[in-house]
Amino acid sequence: MSPILSPSVLPHQLDVVRVFLYARQSSARADGSEVSTESQLAAGHAVCAARSALGVPWVVVGEFADVGRSGWDPNVIRTDFEKMMTGVRAGEADVVIVNELSRLTRQGAQDALEIDSEFKKHAVRFMSILEPFLDTSTPIGVAIFALIAALAKQDSDIKAERLRGAKDTIAAVGGRHSSSPPYGMRAVREQVGDMVISVLEPDEDHPEHVETVLRMVELSFDGTSDNKIATTLDEEGIPAPGMSEKRATKKRMESIQARRVSGDADSPIRWRAQTVRWILNHPVIGGFASERVKRGAAYVNVIARDKATGKPLTPHRGIISGARWLELQEKRQAKAKPNRKSTTDTTPTLLSGWRFLGCGVCGGAMGQSAGEQGRTNLWVESYNCSNPKGHGGLSIRRDVLDDHVTRRVWARLQAADMDNENDREWLAAAALRYAAQNDLAGVAEEQRETKAHLDHVTRSIAELQADRKAGLYRGRDELATWRATMEQYRTYEDQCRARLAELAAAMAGRIEIPSEWFAELDPLDDGSPWANWGVIQRREFLSFFVDHVTVGRGKDPVTKKFIPTDERVEIHWTPALQEDEEENEEELAMV
Repeated sequence: MSPILSPSVLPHQLDVVRVFLYARQSSARADGSEVSTESQLAAGHAVCAARSALGVPWVVVGEFADVGRSGWDPNVIRTDFEKMMTGVRAGEADVVIVNELSRLTRQGAQDALEIDSEFKKHAVRFMSILEPFLDTSTPIGVAIFALIAALAKQDSDIKAERLRGAKDTIAAVGGRHSSSPPYGMRAVREQVGDMVISVLEPDEDHPEHVETVLRMVELSFDGTSDNKIATTLDEEGIPAPGMSEKRATKKRMESIQARRVSGDADSPIRWRAQTVRWILNHPVIGGFASERVKRGAAYVNVIARDKATGKPLTPHRGIISGARWLELQEKRQAKAKPNRKSTTDTTPTLLSGWRFLGCGVCGGAMGQSAGEQGRTNLWVESYNCSNPKGHGGLSIRRDVLDDHVTRRVWARLQAADMDNENDREWLAAAALRYAAQNDLAGVAEEQRETKAHLDHVTRSIAELQADRKAGLYRGRDELATWRATMEQYRTYEDQCRARLAELAAAMAGRIEIPSEWFAELDPLDDGSPWANWGVIQRREFLSFFVDHVTVGRGKDPVTKKFIPTDERVEIHWTPALQEDEEENEEELAMV
């Protein structure tokens, strides 16, 4: 085969042959099916060395390599390919060498011939190392060129169709086929049926990321805003996700710095409220599969569901449980956050810190004091109204109130008469609350999780309806998508309600209060259940029977006489079932 040169220039008329080497690899993985760009370029250098040995030096004046760039997709911009073509048009090369034609293009004969036509326009010849019969200066060479290009496109079409089918199959089981794992998660390959798919799990390689996500969850549960969470993490020097090793690449950091219009270009990426929101709202941290859908002008991550049943797909191992993630979303969407954590560092006590104790004068919450010296020079701790303005302040000794409320609850419990309708219904409501926290068979836990799923899908239905009303679904295809999604949601909603009915029936035979609670003994003696409980367990016990407690004035405003504790303290018992029948009809099935 004669040396590959411009058709109008003979080899002896040139001192050197200027060569461009081009390589492309659609996947960046070195162990993939594609030949690495390094190997392709090395083969090009070897050809140039062999040609130079024939008498005319072949000098490589440019190397171009596109990694992770498809030769099939017309929308993909191959940066180095465009740079090479710029050099061709500038007359900087005599020959373009590739490993094989498919490295140049996989879009078919027409595209390949157009590229070769551009080469010829600028007196540049084309050479394929693995296809030495290609010589586009002759009609036969052009025909072979077109045939190979067509075969390359056919091969890509077959691969693309197979890939689309594989992606659909992976999506059907909730696996991931692309994109990087979310912060705190990592991808592992697992066999599911006949396929090996990517499943996400907590990132054991970076346990500090997992701990950060867990902390963010707890802060959000406590009512801390996303902006405050971001500020807190920044102040503590915890690196933002964008600064992690796998994301803070040189190329990405240079791109970020180039986009900054103010501030220090070298400053690190900081935590932002949007970052916190994206992590906490991502379904995968609860083990759910996710998909991106358009909500208004933005895209959000939502739970991916089985197309037939609407049931959430749960292929991943979350950082938190699915039920807790659903509960987190409910709290985050609520306008009011009653469980906002106090900013003071205080030890929890029986009646303060959990919206249980209130002022009977102004209706405000009562908190605990750090303690003060009383008239007898003893250190006295008390509960105080946190909003004393207008009534001169209100307080009551902590030990006195704790003892009074405890004895009142135990006294009513031990004196309960099951023949009395009010007592019977009061105990039934308490038994339901107790069963919800202590059901050993897991029925109550499944009830809570199913109820959370029901609430979530009900909200999703409302959001979907609001989106359509706002005109976000237009045209036949978008409306078809809307109807299919609504059908999934409705199907799963029915499944949740049916399962809750089954669980309610199972729970009915399990509801009972421990017999030791009715024993005739002093509830504060060392041998009583109360004496062996910690403050959290005591709070739970009280919550079964007491809704809240209010404290009135300690002195009569007219006579200035002290008011006895039993007259100034009012216990508001948990409502009997008949008093909030409408609400507890749901509670019987869902608590």
